[in-house]
Amino acid sequence: MGFNLQAFGAGFAQKVTKDLDDERDRMNRLADQEASIATQQRLAKKAKREEEQEVADKLVESLSLYFTPEQIEDIVPRGKIAVAHAVSKGKFYDEKGMSASSMYTMPDNDIANMNTATTTNIGDVSKTADVPEGMGSDSFASRFTPIKPTKEFNTIASFQVALLQERINAGTDPEKIAVVDKKEEQFFAQASKLEDAKRKPDDPEGVKEFYSPSQRLDLIKNQRTIARNTLDLSVGSMGQLVGKYKGTNKLGMAELDTAIMLQNQNDVVAKEESLYGEIKAIAKNAKVTLDSYAQSKILAKDEDAYKMFESETLMKEAAASGALPIGSVYVVANPDGGYLIGTYVGSTYKDVGIPSYLNAANVDANFFNAE
Repeated sequence: MGFNLQAFGAGFAQKVTKDLDDERDRMNRLADQEASIATQQRLAKKAKREEEQEVADKLVESLSLYFTPEQIEDIVPRGKIAVAHAVSKGKFYDEKGMSASSMYTMPDNDIANMNTATTTNIGDVSKTADVPEGMGSDSFASRFTPIKPTKEFNTIASFQVALLQERINAGTDPEKIAVVDKKEEQFFAQASKLEDAKRKPDDPEGVKEFYSPSQRLDLIKNQRTIARNTLDLSVGSMGQLVGKYKGTNKLGMAELDTAIMLQNQNDVVAKEESLYGEIKAIAKNAKVTLDSYAQSKILAKDEDAYKMFESETLMKEAAASGALPIGSVYVVANPDGGYLIGTYVGSTYKDVGIPSYLNAANVDANFFNAE
């Protein structure tokens, strides 16, 4: 059988054409598949972005539960992590009965100064800084069941109480004490501005009830503990001195320290009349305690427990030179006859109504000569 070259050539050409068509079809199918995959990926990414954006938008909206519009405008441009962090902190403070909005105004607060290690990534929030309509200038949460004292007052008052507790917990650790000192300095500076802004010119008495009763008691208790710790005092369950300081007047001095420290804080922060009343009572009771101690030492004629002076001038010179230390019991000749007995406490406590020299009682001229 003869070989037909023409037929072979035609058949080969058809096969090549078919192979090219098949390859073209395969390439087209691959291209379609790639396009489909790319479209699916694009749609998936878009859906994810939309989902993340929805989460981000809801988080930004959630900011209005805890923060003012001005604060929200400050938070949002910081980015997605900052928004998530602020919402988380807002929820935390709200559950504690405190105002996140007020905390945001505090120096070195943990909302604006966040720890990014504890936050998560969310959608793009850079363009969603608008506050929902109708919020006004207050946070959304403030529109419900207003109480006295307000959350903002509770925040500052609670923060003050907590600072004193931190100082107690710091003990004698200089590094911890330094941290508390810095916090306290910043707190008093900021709290003073906040409360002065609230006081109106036609309300010279200022805020009448700044602390809740429990906060006021905690504030006094913590300050009293600090004053006693400073003097290394140990106090029993009935309020009596125990240990090496038993039989001294340091408890009365610690009460004066409590009164003056509370007075200084109240002058700066709250100017609350109820606390001023408590401070006056503390100072008055401290004077009674010191007077009783002075009289007991004189009546016992314990010569090692007091210093005697022939004139008030000599006594004041001794005080100025340090020969009459603060807390010392004195006996000074009275120009009208006899002797005055009392306690020298210095000028530190004048703002709580306590003079430098607490004259407790008089004794006649022959008292120290009598058997």
